[in-house]
Amino acid sequence: MNDPLLLGIDLGTSSAKAGLFTPAGRRVASATAAYSYRVPHPGWAEMDAEDWWEATCRLVGALLAQAGARPESVVGIGVSGQVPTLLPVDGAGHPVGPAILWLDARSEVEAQEIADRLGRESCERIGGNRIHPYYLGPKLLWFMRHRRDVFLRTKRLLQSHSYPVLRLTGEVVTDYSCGALCAPLYDGPARAWAGTICNALDISTDLLPSLCPAHGLAGTVTRAAAEAAGLRAGTPVAVGGGDFACSTLSAGVLEEGEACLMLGTAGNLIMPLKEPRFDTRLINSHHVGCDRFLALGGVLSGAVIGWCRATLGAEERSFGRLEAEAAAVPPGAEGLVLLPHLQGTRSPTWNVRARGVLFGLGLQHGRGHLYRAALEGVGFSLRECQAVVEEQGLRLTEVVAVNGGARSRLWRQILADILGVPLVYAPEDPGAPGGAAILAGIAAGVLDGAEAARAWRGRMERHDPDPATHRRYEELFRLYLRLYEDVRAEFDRPASGAAVR
Repeated sequence: MNDPLLLGIDLGTSSAKAGLFTPAGRRVASATAAYSYRVPHPGWAEMDAEDWWEATCRLVGALLAQAGARPESVVGIGVSGQVPTLLPVDGAGHPVGPAILWLDARSEVEAQEIADRLGRESCERIGGNRIHPYYLGPKLLWFMRHRRDVFLRTKRLLQSHSYPVLRLTGEVVTDYSCGALCAPLYDGPARAWAGTICNALDISTDLLPSLCPAHGLAGTVTRAAAEAAGLRAGTPVAVGGGDFACSTLSAGVLEEGEACLMLGTAGNLIMPLKEPRFDTRLINSHHVGCDRFLALGGVLSGAVIGWCRATLGAEERSFGRLEAEAAAVPPGAEGLVLLPHLQGTRSPTWNVRARGVLFGLGLQHGRGHLYRAALEGVGFSLRECQAVVEEQGLRLTEVVAVNGGARSRLWRQILADILGVPLVYAPEDPGAPGGAAILAGIAAGVLDGAEAARAWRGRMERHDPDPATHRRYEELFRLYLRLYEDVRAEFDRPASGAAVR
């Protein structure tokens, strides 16, 4: 193959995915490389950054072989990744310790200390996000305090996607989508590091990577990187960005009123905004490839459905039967409601001690009822995120569903009915690797802009909400909210099984 190709790589939590695409969006090769992170203590999550680079090199070779292409055919490279990540490197760009991943929650004490020292409202006003162990600031304070010897050898701090970009180009960069999740070290409206807050926490901004647009040119592949990864020296490399934003780009979701619904282990309802209307009940960030902000509602999704399927004994070969049983149950599962907080909640309630609740269980309920209640429960948690932006006057007009959970036609219709918005499914959506490749195309001058993404997502399957079913779900949604308020205090009681130790 001699056609020009764009390479997109996404560094996920448990694996890296990559694809080769033509500038028109046709995927000519795809590959996955598995790796794993460590949990040395409860609530911790760490990983060796070299695994990201080794996966990148393996994927390049696999893709070129699969496509029958030469390194010279690759005209641009983009990388996306999990975020926020704390990866310390020395002056030569070598990791001096493991990366602390986004799901690491060891810094609760530091998060509270930042709130007490600097004022929660002040930090949230500047950064647009709450003070929480999820974000980079508390992680960094923990690192400075408890890994002092390593910190003293640290010259720069990287995000996950920034490390392969550094290895490819020698440049230390990240983009605004990742910078926003470094709260409270980031000034959201200014799109810059928050110098006042960094100074107050005794953090030098020299530690932090340069902030650039995700579709900007980070640099070109060095000769050493070309030999290691099997690429052509001089190939343009985009700055890249967060996986959530790249997935939203690949779904062609660019304007206010549109939303990308990622149905993976976590469920993310991602909504572009023209202006920074930050509400810290949601996760606030920036889009990639275009001048838009993003509001994210993050809930537990595929993990809930997977737990339900396993508990009900629905293996892969019998999954269709379980879906049929749930489809035969009327909306509302005959009074059965699930609060799907099996591992706490993020947006919009942010309660790490919350747990699942099954309400209304009766002898008339069977497997189909339980499974439908799980599908609806996740839908109600997403509806709660939608309600936050509705308070700001934003009305969704279309939701594009992507990722594995979106393959369920039943769930897609349930979600359309709960949200009250037309939902379209893009079965050929290229995902975060496609978004990264689009950024590469813009950086290399092969694509004119983010609008190219609409052609990349392929054919669409549409689900319109049923008005009567939506009204029924709105009644159940109000019950869902009341149930959480009624049991919330119980989650914090020492005797409660929901208590986090």
